[in-house]
Amino acid sequence: MKIKPIDWRPYLVPLWQVRTSRERLVLVLLGALLAVLVAYALLWRPAQTHVAQLERELPELRADFARMQAMAGELMMARSHGAAAMPAGAELESLLQQSLHDLRLSGLKVERRSDGRFTLEWREAPFSTMADWLDQIRQKWHVTVVEGHVERALRPGNVNARLVLRAAE
Repeated sequence: MKIKPIDWRPYLVPLWQVRTSRERLVLVLLGALLAVLVAYALLWRPAQTHVAQLERELPELRADFARMQAMAGELMMARSHGAAAMPAGAELESLLQQSLHDLRLSGLKVERRSDGRFTLEWREAPFSTMADWLDQIRQKWHVTVVEGHVERALRPGNVNARLVLRAAE
């Protein structure tokens, strides 16, 4: 048994035809207003909200882009200087200890491991000074942290830390 769809035309056409021209005009205007409201709600308003969100995120994205460009510049400079100028082994160990001494980062132990890495330990070291020193040696000698454990110390702003550093190869 096949079900036939309902044909609504016989019911709708007489409804339109029995309307006066003024009623037809009002219905057309209401339909146009409804179309404008639906278009606003479904198209314009979401787009406007999205544009406002993107405008709020744009300064942060520009800052990220500037930071990436600076990093790319550092990378290009590092590549142009070559790896020959980078200290290694005992020379790097003495440079690290001298730079730590210059910043007065006391209460530490520096050990050179057999695999060429360095283990450093601090007790009650100022975190900001330690972070600045790590950034300095990263830029100067391309030494990076490969392993680390940092916990806050009793005095505010100080930390106990154990870091493993590796020189660029």
